[in-house]
Amino acid sequence: MKYKTLFTALLLMACSGMALGQNAQTASFSITLNDSDGEPVDNGVFLFEPQFEVDEHQMPHQKPAVMNQIDKQFEPHVLVVKAGTEVTFPNADNLFHHVYSFSPTKQFELKLYKEFTAEPLRFENAGIVDIGCNIHDWMLGYIVVSDSPYFGKTNTEGQSLVSLPHGEYTVRFWHPEVEGEKALPPQSISVSTDTQVTWALNTTISLDDEFDSAFGDY
Repeated sequence: MKYKTLFTALLLMACSGMALGQNAQTASFSITLNDSDGEPVDNGVFLFEPQFEVDEHQMPHQKPAVMNQIDKQFEPHVLVVKAGTEVTFPNADNLFHHVYSFSPTKQFELKLYKEFTAEPLRFENAGIVDIGCNIHDWMLGYIVVSDSPYFGKTNTEGQSLVSLPHGEYTVRFWHPEVEGEKALPPQSISVSTDTQVTWALNTTISLDDEFDSAFGDY
């Protein structure tokens, strides 16, 4: 009898191990994003919401993030982080910046400082945070805070690559210059193997011209 009990326990452990092994499988999901004119779209954010319970050990590690200030611009222009992440705001310019946000997702103010890193801030709630500078009105950045640990952002070639556990997802899109759900409605995907897709927005994205350098040291 005890051998039967031992055999049953081993069988259950083996089945559990197989299930964990299956859940731990991942695949790469590659996106090429164009606008309606066929031009690559930069700074397009994709949030992959898993429609299954995610094992904490499978979640990608989110390191503290950085939104720098370089040449009187926020760098990166769009930052995507998992909810609960700390973000630092170093100032690489030899002049003062005054960083703030009035967004409901995260309101804060980092008063006049230059050439050092302000204390990090934790972004705990999912949503969009608009970032500005009280001195330089043209400076504008965005922090996209995601409930899901799976997300990607397109580069200047309109490309993004995300590693995803096998399963079903709802994919949502956001971009600072368009209404995300209208430009590219949410869609369901199934991930079981490495996948490459090309998606197109139903609108154009205007080029973001740099500010006038004649402002000098202001």
